[in-house]
Amino acid sequence: MLSPFTFWNDAVVNIPLSYLCANVFIRIWPTDFLLTVLVFYWLSNILGILLMYLSGKSIFKDRKAALRELTVLVATIALYSLILVLLNRAGILKPV
Repeated sequence: MLSPFTFWNDAVVNIPLSYLCANVFIRIWPTDFLLTVLVFYWLSNILGILLMYLSGKSIFKDRKAALRELTVLVATIALYSLILVLLNRAGILKPV
């Protein structure tokens, strides 16, 4: 469920988790909310990749497949980051 290589992981796990963490973080250390959400979003993806690597998933054994999957993952992360920026500019992405 937490695999960063699934198409729904960002929308169902990483973005809500990033939003929640950013809300908690800005209460402790007031900072730009969008930047905080994006930082937690990227960290959650990096952590997911690291955990998969450490668990020895077979996707990293085939270098071609791993490179392709990482390319798709980076493109997806960039797209969702752009969506978060647009939501912020539209006034939809706000702290609770």
